[in-house]
Amino acid sequence: MNRNVTSANSISYMTIDELYPQGFKLEQFSTDAAISQGDDTIAETRMGVDGHMVAGYTPSIKTITITLEPSSPSIPYFDNLIKASQTNKRVYYCNLIINLPSLGKTINYNYGVLKTGKILPDMQKTLAPIAYTFDFEEAK
Repeated sequence: MNRNVTSANSISYMTIDELYPQGFKLEQFSTDAAISQGDDTIAETRMGVDGHMVAGYTPSIKTITITLEPSSPSIPYFDNLIKASQTNKRVYYCNLIINLPSLGKTINYNYGVLKTGKILPDMQKTLAPIAYTFDFEEAK
């Protein structure tokens, strides 16, 4: 029985097709929030007036939040992505690969776009981690 659930040995890479096709490694994650996936909506359900429920599978967007320390060497890539999107008034598609050796699992997120992010970390006692949210079409 595998009881190893460490995320310390995880490795993540992102490619941004038109800006960084060679990809870059994601580094210096926040202490308590590195990468998280929002819940998938698997089914659409509704109740008829006669009290019978119907349900059907529906594809859903895969939302990923990446949280990095403000000193992360990955942040300039995200800053450039934000600036390029704002300057050119368009989105840039990206892919994310997450390797979890402790689980023997690799997940590929494809056809994603940056949905939220910022170029200035919150200025508190120390500079706060920065969260970036991406929406992906698929995860395999």
